[in-house]
Amino acid sequence: MNIEIKRLTADLAEDYLHFFDATPHDKGLDADKCYCVTWRSDVPFEKDGHWFPTREERRSKAAEFVRSGSIQGYLAYADGEVIGWCNANADCRMCVDFLRGTYPIAAYDPKIRVKSVFCFVVAPKMQRKGVSVKLLEAVVSDAEREGFDFVEGYCNERFIGPAEDFRGTMAMFEKCGFEKFAVCDGKAVMRKACR
Repeated sequence: MNIEIKRLTADLAEDYLHFFDATPHDKGLDADKCYCVTWRSDVPFEKDGHWFPTREERRSKAAEFVRSGSIQGYLAYADGEVIGWCNANADCRMCVDFLRGTYPIAAYDPKIRVKSVFCFVVAPKMQRKGVSVKLLEAVVSDAEREGFDFVEGYCNERFIGPAEDFRGTMAMFEKCGFEKFAVCDGKAVMRKACR
């Protein structure tokens, strides 16, 4: 099977929305579909919060955030259909600061450029077929070309389950050449140098 990875752009907004409309995730509850509205670069953890109360509102906001470039990442396609998503954002300082409360993330240094990988969603029929690895490889390839110092992921040290491991698994990061940068209370920061 041929898997094609595309960087999310405004013209792929409808593909993105349809993928979240149709793909079970977030414990499989339709009302809980996240549309990945939390991990974005428009200061989401401030006044308006990072979550929106209804699925319809999250979908509407997601369309707005994709078109503005606030949600950043990659879509995986097979036979013209979106089968996977990876949120990878370099401008989500508030998101990283929020995660710093539970993950051992290093203090921000403006001289070090880090692209953060926040989450993955893969269609159930395509899970365990290397889709997340291909998405992560695309993130790293672009980060290297764009002059980043590191790509960083935030995962659990041990596999807990699909609903809790949406950030990716340690084994997947290691398969892509990432190393443990720091571990605390079962939470791991995985890093790969781009230079």
